[in-house]
Amino acid sequence: MAIAVVGTVAGGTALTWQLVGRGVRPRSGVVAPVAVEPGRVGLPPAAAHNNPIAIATAQPTRVVGDIQLVGTVGFHEDHYAVVGPLVAGRVSRLCAGVGDRVKRGEVIAEIESAEVGQARAELLAASARLAAAEANLRRESELADRKISSERERELAQAQSATERANVRAAAMRLRAIGLSKSDVNQTGTLGGFLELPATTPLGRAQLRQRDQVSRRDVAGAVAMRAPIDGTIIERKVTLGQAVERATDAFTIADTSHVWVTLDLYEKDLFRVSVGQPVELLTESRPGETFRGRVGFIVPVIDPATRTAKVRLEFPNPNGALQSGQLVTARIRGEAGRVGSEVLAVPRSAVEQVDGKTVVFVENSGGFERRDVLTGRSGGEHVEIREGLHPGERVAAQGAFLLKSELLR
Repeated sequence: MAIAVVGTVAGGTALTWQLVGRGVRPRSGVVAPVAVEPGRVGLPPAAAHNNPIAIATAQPTRVVGDIQLVGTVGFHEDHYAVVGPLVAGRVSRLCAGVGDRVKRGEVIAEIESAEVGQARAELLAASARLAAAEANLRRESELADRKISSERERELAQAQSATERANVRAAAMRLRAIGLSKSDVNQTGTLGGFLELPATTPLGRAQLRQRDQVSRRDVAGAVAMRAPIDGTIIERKVTLGQAVERATDAFTIADTSHVWVTLDLYEKDLFRVSVGQPVELLTESRPGETFRGRVGFIVPVIDPATRTAKVRLEFPNPNGALQSGQLVTARIRGEAGRVGSEVLAVPRSAVEQVDGKTVVFVENSGGFERRDVLTGRSGGEHVEIREGLHPGERVAAQGAFLLKSELLR
C-alpha cells in the first residue's frame, strides 16, 4: 500500500513523499526503508494532488489577542419602524397582521377620522373658490382689454386668484401632514374644479353624479396607514373598530435581514477595537455555524459603575437565523497593526483539535507528524504557541484539516 503526500515549501517548491508499507522513499528514487513513527500521517494520492498542503514557519509575530464577549441581538434601528395614525379616529379596516411581509408604501390599515373629512371638505371648498376666482380673472382681463373695465378691477381679480390659490395649497399641505398620499390629495383637489354644466343636460347630470359620489367618499374621512419600509410586521396593537389617538403605536415593522448586536466592552480593551473591525458570532441554537459582521459603532461614553462602553456590531441576517433578544458569543478579531507583544505564532488554519487536544502537523523528512501544543492568545490570522514548537519549525497550514481527517480514519 502506498500513500502519497504533497507539500509546498517556502518559495513555492512542491515536495512529494510516498509512504510504502512501513518505509518511506521519494517517488523519483529508492532509498532504504525508514521506520514510520507513531503519529506520522499522509494523504491518499487523489487528495494530495487536488489539495496541496501549504507550509508555514513558526516564527515570532506580534499578536493582538481576539476579544470574546457575550452580547444580545437586537433589531437594526435603521431598518425598524413604529407606525401609527397621524389623526384621531377609528380603525375601519385592517390589511395586515403579525408575521406578514409588507412593502414600503403598502396599506396596512385604514382609519376613519372626522378631522380628515373636515380637512378634505376645506380643500374642496378652497378649490371651488379658486375656480371661481380664476373665472372672474379671465372675465375681468377680457373686459380690461376691451376698455370696458378698469385696470384696477383686473388687479383686484388677480389678487383674489392668488389668495385662493394659496388657500388651496395650504389645505392640500394639511391633508399631506395627516397622512394622505399625494395622489389622494390631488384627487380631492380636482373635485372643486368640475366644469359647471346645467343639470338639465345629460352631461351635466353625469358630472353632478360623479362629483356627489366622489365627494361622499372623500368627506367620509378615510385615511390609510402605510408601511414606511420593507419588512415583517412583528407587532400589531390595534383591533378592528378600535378608537385610536394621534400618538397610538399601531404596528411595529422590522427588516430582519439586518441585525445589531450590543456588547459591553471594558475600558482597558477600547484601544483594541475600531469601527469596521471584523467580528465572528457564535450561537447555541446553531452550533458550528459562524456569522460574520463588523463593528458598527463604539459609544463614546464609559459607564462609571461598570467601566464599560457599549459597542454595536452589525450583521447581515438574510435567512433570519439571528433573532432579537438572543444571547450570542461575539469574537472581535485582533488587528495585526495594533500594538502587541511578539510571541511564537503560526497561522490559525494550522491549529486543529484531535481527541480534545490542540495539535499541529510538523513537517519532517518523512512527511508530517502530529505535535501536541499549548496555545495562547489569538489575533487576526495567527495563534500564539506557548509550548510544543520551536522557532523555525515548519507546520502544515492550508490542508491541516485533511491531515487531521486522515489521522482519525
